[in-house]
Amino acid sequence: MYKAVLFDMDGVIFDTERILMKCWIEAGKKFGLDISNEHLSKFRGTTANVGEKIFREMFGNDYNFFEIRKLREELKDKYIEENKIPVKNTIEEFLKYLKQKGIKTAIATSSSEDIAKKYLEMVGFIDYFDVIICGDMIEKSKPEPDIYLKALEKLNLKPEDAVVFEDSRNGILAGYSAGCDVIMVVDIDESYQDIEDKIIFKIYNYDEAIEYFDKIGRTN
Repeated sequence: MYKAVLFDMDGVIFDTERILMKCWIEAGKKFGLDISNEHLSKFRGTTANVGEKIFREMFGNDYNFFEIRKLREELKDKYIEENKIPVKNTIEEFLKYLKQKGIKTAIATSSSEDIAKKYLEMVGFIDYFDVIICGDMIEKSKPEPDIYLKALEKLNLKPEDAVVFEDSRNGILAGYSAGCDVIMVVDIDESYQDIEDKIIFKIYNYDEAIEYFDKIGRTN
């Protein structure tokens, strides 16, 4: 049995990636840019600075990434203000399960610390996590492993002691590069054919995660 579970946030704790995608597409149109999920998949899970570099590689220098992203944030904030933050199906049951089992938990998100803590507090989840590591606390963004290595350091654990829950390509690569097992939370993208070998299991909801943990607990 693992000693810790390390979670990404958007698309893993919160069911927000579809909201973000819609806001990106709407913001792009305001600037005369056609943004698709194919584009978003390439920088999903990264910090803004890394995302900007990937964005320029795709669209060139004629569009201001940070201006478009600012509008995306405004659209997202408006949605959350009107509708609250949607959480992933049965995630709270899984968080309670982990606490009952004495398994440590961490957030490892590319979002900034103020946003991450604000959203976790809004849904009453912040006390479920022993460690919260955010994109503005590290030097190198996902797909580099730094954020997961820092979370492990704070938990005083080795990579083999932990499993990472991720939905994005960049996040999966980060968790794998950190030396952790990676479970994919299926969200917008159902598969990444070129990195399937870096995923040990896929879940569509957290009831499946509880079943998986019960199974490996019986075999350990």
